[in-house]
Amino acid sequence: MNLPSDPDVVVVGGGLAGLAAAARVANAGKQVIVYEKRSDVGGQARSTVNDGFTLNQGPHALYRRGPGERTLAKLGVRIRGGRPAVKGRIVMGGEAHLAPAGTITLLGTSALSPRDKIEVASVLAILARFTASAHASQTVDEWINRSVKRERPSQMLHALVRLSTYVNQPDQLSAEVAIGQLQMALASGVYYLHDGWQSLVDQLLNRPNMHIVSGEGIEELPDARTVIVATGGPGAAARLLDRTFDVGPAAVASCIDFGVTTAPEHNFVLGGDTPFYCSNHSAVAKLAPESSHLVSAMQYLADGDEPDPDAISDFVRRAGVTPEDAVLTRRLHRMTAVTSMATASRGGLAGRPAVTDSGHDNVFIAGDWVGDVGHLADASLASGAAAGGAALEHLAGRKTWSAT
Repeated sequence: MNLPSDPDVVVVGGGLAGLAAAARVANAGKQVIVYEKRSDVGGQARSTVNDGFTLNQGPHALYRRGPGERTLAKLGVRIRGGRPAVKGRIVMGGEAHLAPAGTITLLGTSALSPRDKIEVASVLAILARFTASAHASQTVDEWINRSVKRERPSQMLHALVRLSTYVNQPDQLSAEVAIGQLQMALASGVYYLHDGWQSLVDQLLNRPNMHIVSGEGIEELPDARTVIVATGGPGAAARLLDRTFDVGPAAVASCIDFGVTTAPEHNFVLGGDTPFYCSNHSAVAKLAPESSHLVSAMQYLADGDEPDPDAISDFVRRAGVTPEDAVLTRRLHRMTAVTSMATASRGGLAGRPAVTDSGHDNVFIAGDWVGDVGHLADASLASGAAAGGAALEHLAGRKTWSAT
Protein backbone atom coordinates (compact mmCIF):
# COMPACT_ATOMS: atom_id res chain seq x y z
CA MET A 1 0.00 0.00 0.00
CA ASN A 2 1.42 3.36 -1.04
CA LEU A 3 0.58 5.86 1.68
CA PRO A 4 1.64 9.51 1.64
CA SER A 5 4.58 9.99 3.99
CA ASP A 6 3.32 13.36 5.19
CA PRO A 7 -0.48 13.43 4.87
CA ASP A 8 -2.35 16.66 5.43
CA VAL A 9 -4.83 14.97 7.78
CA VAL A 10 -4.96 11.68 9.68
CA VAL A 11 -8.39 10.41 10.70
CA VAL A 12 -8.66 7.86 13.49
CA GLY A 13 -11.86 5.87 13.02
CA GLY A 14 -13.60 4.76 9.85
CA GLY A 15 -17.24 5.06 10.88
CA LEU A 16 -19.68 7.57 9.41
CA ALA A 17 -18.13 10.50 11.27
CA GLY A 18 -14.58 9.62 10.24
CA LEU A 19 -15.52 8.97 6.63
CA ALA A 20 -17.49 12.22 6.39
CA ALA A 21 -14.49 14.08 7.77
CA ALA A 22 -12.10 12.34 5.38
CA ALA A 23 -14.40 12.95 2.40
CA ARG A 24 -14.57 16.66 3.22
CA VAL A 25 -10.78 16.86 3.36
CA ALA A 26 -10.27 14.76 0.22
CA ASN A 27 -12.81 16.84 -1.71
CA ALA A 28 -10.64 19.87 -0.97
CA GLY A 29 -7.68 18.18 -2.64
CA LYS A 30 -5.80 17.31 0.55
CA GLN A 31 -4.18 13.97 1.31
CA VAL A 32 -5.94 12.08 4.13
CA ILE A 33 -5.30 8.70 5.74
CA VAL A 34 -8.10 6.92 7.64
CA TYR A 35 -7.15 4.29 10.23
CA GLU A 36 -9.87 1.79 11.20
CA LYS A 37 -9.22 -0.97 13.73
CA ARG A 38 -11.83 -3.30 12.21
CA SER A 39 -11.15 -5.17 9.01
CA ASP A 40 -14.02 -3.32 7.33
CA VAL A 41 -14.73 0.40 7.50
CA GLY A 42 -18.15 1.91 8.10
CA GLY A 43 -18.71 1.39 11.82
CA GLN A 44 -22.43 1.27 12.63
CA ALA A 45 -23.15 1.98 8.94
CA ARG A 46 -21.60 -1.31 7.77
CA SER A 47 -23.91 -3.75 6.01
CA THR A 48 -23.37 -7.43 5.40
CA VAL A 49 -25.06 -9.75 2.91
CA ASN A 50 -26.23 -13.13 4.19
CA ASP A 51 -28.13 -15.52 1.90
CA GLY A 52 -29.20 -12.57 -0.22
CA PHE A 53 -30.43 -10.47 2.72
CA THR A 54 -28.68 -7.14 3.33
CA LEU A 55 -28.29 -6.64 7.07
CA ASN A 56 -27.53 -3.27 8.64
CA GLN A 57 -26.17 -2.95 12.16
CA GLY A 58 -29.69 -2.93 13.55
CA PRO A 59 -32.71 -1.12 12.10
CA HIS A 60 -31.51 2.04 10.32
CA ALA A 61 -33.43 5.00 8.94
CA LEU A 62 -32.13 8.24 7.46
CA TYR A 63 -34.21 11.32 8.20
CA ARG A 64 -35.33 13.14 5.07
CA ARG A 65 -34.24 16.79 4.86
CA GLY A 66 -32.26 16.45 8.07
CA PRO A 67 -28.67 17.50 8.74
CA GLY A 68 -27.37 14.09 7.68
CA GLU A 69 -29.01 14.26 4.27
CA ARG A 70 -27.77 17.84 3.80
CA THR A 71 -24.24 16.81 4.74
CA LEU A 72 -24.29 13.87 2.35
CA ALA A 73 -25.49 16.12 -0.46
CA LYS A 74 -22.57 18.51 0.16
CA LEU A 75 -20.20 15.56 0.02
CA GLY A 76 -21.67 14.37 -3.28
CA VAL A 77 -23.31 11.24 -1.88
CA ARG A 78 -26.49 10.11 -3.61
CA ILE A 79 -29.26 8.67 -1.45
CA ARG A 80 -31.20 5.76 -2.93
CA GLY A 81 -34.06 4.29 -1.00
CA GLY A 82 -37.75 4.28 -0.25
CA ARG A 83 -40.01 6.10 2.19
CA PRO A 84 -41.88 3.74 4.50
CA ALA A 85 -45.51 4.50 5.20
CA VAL A 86 -46.24 4.95 8.90
CA LYS A 87 -49.12 2.54 8.55
CA GLY A 88 -49.53 -0.43 10.81
CA ARG A 89 -50.35 -1.30 14.38
CA ILE A 90 -49.63 0.00 17.86
CA VAL A 91 -49.83 -2.44 20.77
CA MET A 92 -51.31 -1.09 24.00
CA GLY A 93 -52.74 -3.05 26.89
CA GLY A 94 -51.81 -6.28 25.15
CA GLU A 95 -54.03 -5.48 22.15
CA ALA A 96 -53.04 -4.37 18.66
CA HIS A 97 -54.75 -1.24 17.36
CA LEU A 98 -54.51 0.92 14.25
CA ALA A 99 -51.38 3.04 14.61
CA PRO A 100 -52.20 6.77 14.41
CA ALA A 101 -50.20 8.16 11.50
CA GLY A 102 -52.28 11.29 10.90
CA THR A 103 -55.55 12.97 11.72
CA ILE A 104 -57.75 10.32 10.12
CA THR A 105 -56.02 7.32 11.70
CA LEU A 106 -55.79 9.15 15.04
CA LEU A 107 -59.55 9.58 15.00
CA GLY A 108 -60.05 5.97 13.93
CA THR A 109 -57.72 4.16 16.31
CA SER A 110 -59.19 2.17 19.18
CA ALA A 111 -56.00 2.59 21.18
CA LEU A 112 -57.22 5.93 22.56
CA SER A 113 -60.44 7.18 24.07
CA PRO A 114 -62.02 10.36 22.68
CA ARG A 115 -60.46 12.40 25.49
CA ASP A 116 -57.09 10.73 24.87
CA LYS A 117 -57.30 11.64 21.19
CA ILE A 118 -57.93 15.28 22.00
CA GLU A 119 -54.80 15.41 24.17
CA VAL A 120 -52.58 13.73 21.57
CA ALA A 121 -54.00 15.81 18.73
CA SER A 122 -53.43 19.04 20.65
CA VAL A 123 -49.72 18.23 21.08
CA LEU A 124 -49.15 17.07 17.51
CA ALA A 125 -51.02 20.09 16.10
CA ILE A 126 -48.58 22.57 17.64
CA LEU A 127 -45.41 20.44 17.60
CA ALA A 128 -44.12 21.95 14.34
CA ARG A 129 -44.21 25.41 15.92
CA PHE A 130 -42.08 24.43 18.91
CA THR A 131 -38.55 25.77 19.20
CA ALA A 132 -36.81 22.58 20.20
CA SER A 133 -33.84 24.33 21.81
CA ALA A 134 -36.17 26.09 24.24
CA HIS A 135 -36.71 22.67 25.83
CA ALA A 136 -33.03 21.72 26.02
CA SER A 137 -32.92 21.60 29.82
CA GLN A 138 -36.17 19.66 30.15
CA THR A 139 -36.18 15.88 30.22
CA VAL A 140 -38.55 13.99 27.94
CA ASP A 141 -40.52 12.93 31.01
CA GLU A 142 -40.90 16.54 32.13
CA TRP A 143 -41.99 17.73 28.68
CA ILE A 144 -44.56 14.98 28.22
CA ASN A 145 -45.92 15.32 31.75
CA ARG A 146 -46.48 19.03 31.13
CA SER A 147 -48.03 18.40 27.71
CA VAL A 148 -50.59 15.71 28.55
CA LYS A 149 -52.36 14.55 31.71
CA ARG A 150 -53.80 11.17 30.78
CA GLU A 151 -51.97 7.82 30.82
CA ARG A 152 -52.54 6.61 27.25
CA PRO A 153 -51.51 9.89 25.59
CA SER A 154 -48.36 9.88 27.75
CA GLN A 155 -47.59 6.30 26.71
CA MET A 156 -48.14 7.11 23.05
CA LEU A 157 -45.84 10.15 23.12
CA HIS A 158 -43.17 8.14 24.92
CA ALA A 159 -43.49 5.44 22.23
CA LEU A 160 -43.07 8.00 19.45
CA VAL A 161 -39.98 9.40 21.20
CA ARG A 162 -38.45 5.92 21.49
CA LEU A 163 -39.18 5.30 17.82
CA SER A 164 -37.58 8.54 16.64
CA THR A 165 -34.59 8.66 19.03
CA TYR A 166 -33.74 4.97 19.72
CA VAL A 167 -33.52 6.05 23.38
CA ASN A 168 -35.49 4.62 26.30
CA GLN A 169 -34.19 6.89 29.03
CA PRO A 170 -36.83 9.66 29.16
CA ASP A 171 -35.73 10.73 32.63
CA GLN A 172 -32.38 11.85 31.16
CA LEU A 173 -32.76 12.54 27.43
CA SER A 174 -33.17 16.21 26.57
CA ALA A 175 -36.63 17.08 25.26
CA GLU A 176 -34.84 19.19 22.65
CA VAL A 177 -33.68 15.98 20.96
CA ALA A 178 -37.10 14.33 21.16
CA ILE A 179 -38.94 17.35 19.79
CA GLY A 180 -36.45 17.84 16.97
CA GLN A 181 -36.65 14.19 15.94
CA LEU A 182 -40.45 14.16 16.04
CA GLN A 183 -40.61 17.36 14.00
CA MET A 184 -38.47 15.81 11.25
CA ALA A 185 -40.35 12.52 11.34
CA LEU A 186 -43.78 14.13 11.09
CA ALA A 187 -42.77 16.71 8.49
CA SER A 188 -40.68 14.62 6.09
CA GLY A 189 -40.38 11.03 7.24
CA VAL A 190 -37.39 8.78 6.68
CA TYR A 191 -35.63 6.69 4.05
CA TYR A 192 -34.86 2.99 4.20
CA LEU A 193 -31.82 2.66 1.97
CA HIS A 194 -31.46 0.32 -1.00
CA ASP A 195 -28.57 -2.11 -0.44
CA GLY A 196 -28.31 -0.95 3.15
CA TRP A 197 -26.21 1.80 4.67
CA GLN A 198 -23.19 0.27 3.01
CA SER A 199 -24.34 2.24 -0.03
CA LEU A 200 -23.42 5.44 1.83
CA VAL A 201 -20.12 4.01 3.06
CA ASP A 202 -19.07 2.96 -0.43
CA GLN A 203 -19.77 6.40 -1.86
CA LEU A 204 -17.90 8.17 0.96
CA LEU A 205 -14.90 5.92 0.29
CA ASN A 206 -14.73 6.58 -3.43
CA ARG A 207 -12.43 9.65 -3.28
CA PRO A 208 -9.08 10.62 -4.74
CA ASN A 209 -6.54 11.51 -2.06
CA MET A 210 -8.27 9.27 0.54
CA HIS A 211 -6.27 6.31 1.82
CA ILE A 212 -7.75 3.60 4.06
CA VAL A 213 -5.77 1.47 6.50
CA SER A 214 -8.08 -1.14 8.04
CA GLY A 215 -7.40 -3.79 10.66
CA GLU A 216 -4.99 -1.51 12.44
CA GLY A 217 -5.86 0.09 15.77
CA ILE A 218 -4.30 3.36 16.88
CA GLU A 219 -3.23 3.37 20.54
CA GLU A 220 -1.52 6.78 20.64
CA LEU A 221 -2.42 10.13 19.15
CA PRO A 222 -0.75 10.23 15.72
CA ASP A 223 2.12 12.64 15.17
CA ALA A 224 0.66 14.42 12.17
CA ARG A 225 0.03 17.97 11.02
CA THR A 226 -3.70 17.63 11.61
CA VAL A 227 -5.65 14.83 13.27
CA ILE A 228 -9.35 14.02 13.52
CA VAL A 229 -10.39 11.59 16.26
CA ALA A 230 -13.64 9.88 15.30
CA THR A 231 -13.40 6.53 17.00
CA GLY A 232 -15.52 4.51 19.38
CA GLY A 233 -17.42 7.22 21.22
CA PRO A 234 -16.29 9.53 24.03
CA GLY A 235 -14.52 6.82 26.04
CA ALA A 236 -12.20 5.82 23.23
CA ALA A 237 -11.57 9.44 22.29
CA ALA A 238 -10.79 10.32 25.91
CA ARG A 239 -8.21 7.54 26.16
CA LEU A 240 -6.52 8.60 22.94
CA LEU A 241 -6.49 12.27 23.92
CA ASP A 242 -5.64 11.66 27.61
CA ARG A 243 -8.55 13.79 28.80
CA THR A 244 -12.13 13.41 29.99
CA PHE A 245 -15.43 14.49 28.48
CA ASP A 246 -18.52 15.43 30.45
CA VAL A 247 -21.13 13.63 28.39
CA GLY A 248 -24.34 11.67 28.86
CA PRO A 249 -24.73 7.89 29.00
CA ALA A 250 -25.07 5.61 26.01
CA ALA A 251 -28.40 4.36 24.68
CA VAL A 252 -28.55 0.63 24.06
CA ALA A 253 -30.95 -1.63 22.18
CA SER A 254 -31.33 -5.32 21.42
CA CYS A 255 -32.08 -6.21 17.80
CA ILE A 256 -33.13 -9.26 15.79
CA ASP A 257 -33.43 -9.43 12.00
CA PHE A 258 -35.72 -12.04 10.44
CA GLY A 259 -35.52 -13.08 6.81
CA VAL A 260 -38.89 -14.52 5.82
CA THR A 261 -40.51 -15.79 2.64
CA THR A 262 -44.09 -14.93 3.62
CA ALA A 263 -45.12 -11.27 3.51
CA PRO A 264 -45.85 -9.82 6.96
CA GLU A 265 -49.47 -9.00 7.69
CA HIS A 266 -48.36 -5.58 8.92
CA ASN A 267 -45.19 -3.79 7.77
CA PHE A 268 -44.94 -1.72 10.96
CA VAL A 269 -45.78 -2.47 14.61
CA LEU A 270 -44.88 -0.26 17.57
CA GLY A 271 -45.13 -0.99 21.26
CA GLY A 272 -47.22 1.75 22.85
CA ASP A 273 -46.76 0.75 26.48
CA THR A 274 -43.83 -1.61 25.98
CA PRO A 275 -40.42 -0.73 24.46
CA PHE A 276 -40.61 -2.79 21.26
CA TYR A 277 -40.73 -2.11 17.54
CA CYS A 278 -40.63 -4.05 14.29
CA SER A 279 -40.69 -3.00 10.65
CA ASN A 280 -40.49 -4.68 7.26
CA HIS A 281 -37.59 -2.64 5.89
CA SER A 282 -37.70 -4.52 2.59
CA ALA A 283 -41.22 -3.20 1.92
CA VAL A 284 -39.68 -0.08 0.35
CA ALA A 285 -35.94 -0.81 0.14
CA LYS A 286 -33.93 -3.40 -1.77
CA LEU A 287 -32.72 -5.54 1.13
CA ALA A 288 -34.06 -9.04 0.48
CA PRO A 289 -34.12 -11.60 -2.33
CA GLU A 290 -37.11 -11.66 -4.63
CA SER A 291 -40.28 -12.92 -2.89
CA SER A 292 -38.59 -12.56 0.51
CA HIS A 293 -38.77 -9.93 3.22
CA LEU A 294 -36.44 -8.53 5.88
CA VAL A 295 -38.18 -7.69 9.16
CA SER A 296 -36.09 -5.87 11.78
CA ALA A 297 -37.16 -5.82 15.40
CA MET A 298 -35.85 -3.92 18.39
CA GLN A 299 -36.14 -3.75 22.15
CA TYR A 300 -35.22 -0.29 23.44
CA LEU A 301 -33.29 -0.86 26.68
CA ALA A 302 -33.62 1.39 29.72
CA ASP A 303 -31.10 1.52 32.57
CA GLY A 304 -30.92 -1.92 34.16
CA ASP A 305 -32.86 -3.70 31.40
CA GLU A 306 -31.63 -6.99 30.01
CA PRO A 307 -32.23 -8.02 26.39
CA ASP A 308 -35.15 -10.42 26.04
CA PRO A 309 -34.94 -12.24 22.68
CA ASP A 310 -38.09 -14.26 23.44
CA ALA A 311 -40.09 -11.08 24.06
CA ILE A 312 -38.76 -9.57 20.82
CA SER A 313 -39.79 -12.70 18.91
CA ASP A 314 -43.22 -12.67 20.53
CA PHE A 315 -43.65 -9.03 19.55
CA VAL A 316 -42.77 -9.80 15.93
CA ARG A 317 -45.74 -12.18 15.82
CA ARG A 318 -47.90 -9.04 16.03
CA ALA A 319 -46.76 -8.27 12.49
CA GLY A 320 -47.90 -11.70 11.32
CA VAL A 321 -44.35 -13.05 11.23
CA THR A 322 -43.61 -16.48 12.71
CA PRO A 323 -39.99 -16.40 13.91
CA GLU A 324 -39.72 -20.20 13.76
CA ASP A 325 -40.35 -20.06 10.01
CA ALA A 326 -37.63 -17.49 9.31
CA VAL A 327 -35.03 -18.61 6.78
CA LEU A 328 -32.52 -16.26 8.41
CA THR A 329 -32.20 -14.92 11.96
CA ARG A 330 -29.48 -12.50 13.03
CA ARG A 331 -29.20 -11.20 16.61
CA LEU A 332 -27.42 -8.13 17.91
CA HIS A 333 -27.84 -8.86 21.61
CA ARG A 334 -26.70 -5.46 22.88
CA MET A 335 -26.16 -2.73 20.31
CA THR A 336 -25.05 0.79 21.15
CA ALA A 337 -27.60 2.98 19.39
CA VAL A 338 -26.17 6.28 20.67
CA THR A 339 -22.69 6.44 22.18
CA SER A 340 -23.65 9.39 24.39
CA MET A 341 -27.09 10.98 24.50
CA ALA A 342 -27.66 14.72 24.86
CA THR A 343 -29.10 15.04 28.36
CA ALA A 344 -31.26 17.73 29.91
CA SER A 345 -28.83 18.08 32.81
CA ARG A 346 -26.09 19.12 30.37
CA GLY A 347 -28.28 21.55 28.43
CA GLY A 348 -29.21 19.38 25.46
CA LEU A 349 -27.32 19.58 22.18
CA ALA A 350 -25.39 22.70 23.19
CA GLY A 351 -23.92 20.73 26.09
CA ARG A 352 -22.09 18.31 23.82
CA PRO A 353 -18.37 18.89 23.11
CA ALA A 354 -17.52 20.96 20.05
CA VAL A 355 -15.31 19.54 17.29
CA THR A 356 -12.51 21.78 18.59
CA ASP A 357 -12.68 20.48 22.20
CA SER A 358 -9.81 18.02 21.89
CA GLY A 359 -7.34 19.92 24.02
CA HIS A 360 -4.94 20.23 21.05
CA ASP A 361 -4.79 23.03 18.48
CA ASN A 362 -4.33 20.63 15.56
CA VAL A 363 -6.71 17.87 16.69
CA PHE A 364 -10.48 17.75 16.17
CA ILE A 365 -13.14 15.31 17.30
CA ALA A 366 -16.26 13.89 15.65
CA GLY A 367 -19.01 11.40 16.41
CA ASP A 368 -22.66 11.14 17.34
CA TRP A 369 -21.77 12.74 20.71
CA VAL A 370 -20.05 15.81 19.26
CA GLY A 371 -21.44 19.19 18.16
CA ASP A 372 -24.76 20.92 18.60
CA VAL A 373 -26.30 19.56 15.37
CA GLY A 374 -28.41 16.43 15.08
CA HIS A 375 -28.89 13.05 16.73
CA LEU A 376 -27.89 9.51 15.70
CA ALA A 377 -26.36 9.39 12.19
CA ASP A 378 -27.29 13.03 11.61
CA ALA A 379 -24.91 14.01 14.42
CA SER A 380 -22.14 11.70 13.15
CA LEU A 381 -22.29 13.07 9.63
CA ALA A 382 -22.65 16.72 10.63
CA SER A 383 -19.83 16.61 13.18
CA GLY A 384 -17.60 14.64 10.83
CA ALA A 385 -17.99 17.18 8.06
CA ALA A 386 -17.52 20.02 10.54
CA ALA A 387 -14.33 18.41 11.87
CA GLY A 388 -13.07 18.03 8.31
CA GLY A 389 -13.77 21.70 7.74
CA ALA A 390 -12.01 22.63 10.98
CA ALA A 391 -8.99 20.62 9.85
CA LEU A 392 -8.95 22.56 6.58
CA GLU A 393 -9.22 25.82 8.52
CA HIS A 394 -6.22 24.78 10.55
CA LEU A 395 -4.25 23.98 7.40
CA ALA A 396 -5.30 27.07 5.47
CA GLY A 397 -6.00 29.59 8.19
CA ARG A 398 -9.50 30.41 6.92
CA LYS A 399 -13.04 29.11 7.33
CA THR A 400 -14.19 26.68 4.67
CA TRP A 401 -17.15 24.73 6.06
CA SER A 402 -20.44 25.03 7.89
CA ALA A 403 -21.93 22.00 9.66
CA THR A 404 -25.45 23.01 8.69
